[in-house]
Amino acid sequence: MTEEVVWDGSPGFRQRRYDTYEAYLEHQASKLKYIKLGKLANKYTPAFKAALAPRIEALKPLIDTNGRSVLCLGARNGAECEAWTESDFLAIGIDLNPGENNRFVVAGDFHALQFPEGVFDVVFTNSLDHVFELGRVVDEARRVLKPGGIFVAEVVRGSKDDNGREPGPYEAAWWDHASVVRDEIGRHVFDLVATNPFEVPWVGDQYVFRKPDDRRHESRAVPWA
Repeated sequence: MTEEVVWDGSPGFRQRRYDTYEAYLEHQASKLKYIKLGKLANKYTPAFKAALAPRIEALKPLIDTNGRSVLCLGARNGAECEAWTESDFLAIGIDLNPGENNRFVVAGDFHALQFPEGVFDVVFTNSLDHVFELGRVVDEARRVLKPGGIFVAEVVRGSKDDNGREPGPYEAAWWDHASVVRDEIGRHVFDLVATNPFEVPWVGDQYVFRKPDDRRHESRAVPWA
């Protein structure tokens, strides 16, 4: 019998209810056991890399030409890390369960990154629908970015967006409109510099933010309510 999923929060942004944070971690880490890894490697990964490559190229004018370090949040098998690497970046991913023999992704929790402050030029993610607390993840992305670095959030379209959808069995957060996520990221002391729609691996919007190159802004971050 399938367990009923309970959602908390407002109609515009809701969060899957877990009894404990540990239950959330266990559920999210279990996804790797149920996806078809052969299909992921043979079909999904090449298609995603091919679609992501031109999006990365379009971002290059926004990135300091002396900066080439990228952290990919929720990177699973590392397809996005491969795409960034093939575009001449030094890329590393983090995921609760990167699986065995993953050359690109290390184990970790994007709510509490193990990396020091201000070391990455770019933070990339398309996994914000898997967060337990959006504000914590955004604050961690901001913390590890260098001043002037960019945060690239590819956000799936929500329940009431054009070409949107409903959450699947592993989404931990969901929204009516992708713009809700965009606006919350902006509240955490990021400046929106570009917006681009895309269709692979799902229909969504890419929001590109810059961390202000002014340390005086750091104290203005607003926790997720």
